[in-house]
Amino acid sequence: MLANRLKQGDTIGVIAPDKALYKEDRVYLENATKFFESIGLKVKFGKYLFSDKEYCAGTPSQRASDINDMFSDKEVKAIFTIKGGNMANGVLPYIDYENIKKNPKIFLGYSDITVLLCAINKMTDLITFHCQDYTWFGKDDVTDYDKNEIIDKLFNGNNTIIPYDNRDFYNLAEKRSGKIYGTNLRCLLKLAGTKYMPDLKDSVLFLEEYHSDIIEWNSMLEQLNQMGVLTNTIVLGYIYQLQFTENNRYDIVKELRKINANIPVVKTNDFGHKHANSIIPIGANVTIDENEKSIIVNDYLF
Repeated sequence: MLANRLKQGDTIGVIAPDKALYKEDRVYLENATKFFESIGLKVKFGKYLFSDKEYCAGTPSQRASDINDMFSDKEVKAIFTIKGGNMANGVLPYIDYENIKKNPKIFLGYSDITVLLCAINKMTDLITFHCQDYTWFGKDDVTDYDKNEIIDKLFNGNNTIIPYDNRDFYNLAEKRSGKIYGTNLRCLLKLAGTKYMPDLKDSVLFLEEYHSDIIEWNSMLEQLNQMGVLTNTIVLGYIYQLQFTENNRYDIVKELRKINANIPVVKTNDFGHKHANSIIPIGANVTIDENEKSIIVNDYLF
């Protein structure tokens, strides 16, 4: 199921389905709103965006109501989320998935919002999007790459993921295809054993991480292996703690191949925490071709 692409004059909704918006982040919210208005969009905030209850932007049912209201709102064409956190899975039972099926829209986020991206796709078949959180577009760290991705993917519908010169291929002897799932590994694993977990068998997993040391990283990869889903291809993004705070001390690809030596791997730094991010369509079919140096979505995005 597909949403409609954005066009100038459209309204986007902004919600916080997880962590509360800190007071010091208000300036980033304001700056991000100026950016989105500068590219021809109108902005509408969710009812509970500024709430702060038990470390989150409202109770689970309140946070879910912002999701439901934005999907119901005929004026809103895309829904951006702010921040991540660690409690997005609490809203899953309160989301009106039938409403989403009736009103498909662009839904975006990253980090713990991975939980929502994958669960919504599983429950509705709507392609969702890994993307920087809304406030990132109001920070000094935002890159032209991030901004251009909004235009390139959400307005123009470009189906190429990650520039060809920003990735390395390992053990990929032939074309590989499958549905995209991910991206934050720790958050994806929160869905294991629940009705909200997509079928990862034969998928192409796009994986990144934030604060994971090498032991935890290996443990999570081993869990995927024991689930029987390390069977197709892995696209590894930016693993912040292991690549930045550990100063590239660990070979990320080597660590993965300790667990499964035969799985094809693509390594890039073009998605992950505290880094420029490609917009990645969750649930879309993708083909990876080392000969062509391409990662192409086979489906229409809109």
